[in-house]
Amino acid sequence: MQFFNVFRGVFAASVIAVLSGCAHDIAISGDNSALVSKTAAPINKTVGLVITDEERSKEVVTPGGGGDKVAYKPYRDLELPIYLELSNLFKDVVKLNAAPDAATVQAKNLSYVVTPTITTTSHSPSLLTWPPTDFTVTLECTVTDPSGKVVTQKSVTGSGHAEFSEFKRNFGLAAQRATVDAVQKMQSAMQDSVELQH
Repeated sequence: MQFFNVFRGVFAASVIAVLSGCAHDIAISGDNSALVSKTAAPINKTVGLVITDEERSKEVVTPGGGGDKVAYKPYRDLELPIYLELSNLFKDVVKLNAAPDAATVQAKNLSYVVTPTITTTSHSPSLLTWPPTDFTVTLECTVTDPSGKVVTQKSVTGSGHAEFSEFKRNFGLAAQRATVDAVQKMQSAMQDSVELQH
């Protein structure tokens, strides 16, 4: 009887696992060569990019196909693309693990501090394969002066689509396309911001 109860428990857990699907790890940032396009006249200021260790380790799970899910770390994956985007706009960019104190502002000669917020969605109509065919990355960047006063806030959404025939071994292709789209849109939005020119 005890063996039967154990077996029944294991079987039930297995059924629940199958019905709930599993989460497959993907990277939502890939080839960043499309982002290396410096503006003709970069803003002559140094900015700090704030992404904390807690944000880097934060895992997000969203739907894939076939009832499965995908798991990824958006802040970790987007840190380099956002850094490159800011490097295209400003004279210098400094990575920060926390909001800077007065000593850091002075030591790094920071004019602005940029804090990103990232949200994502994913989807696939497939009943048989798990990689998402459609992905969105919403990137919001809050720019403050060294005292913490908001200078400007920009929000953009990037979209990426990939057909099943394109995946091969790159199962995060739709997500990576969405990331590039979002970061390129953010660069354009910030470049057009008159508040950052002062």
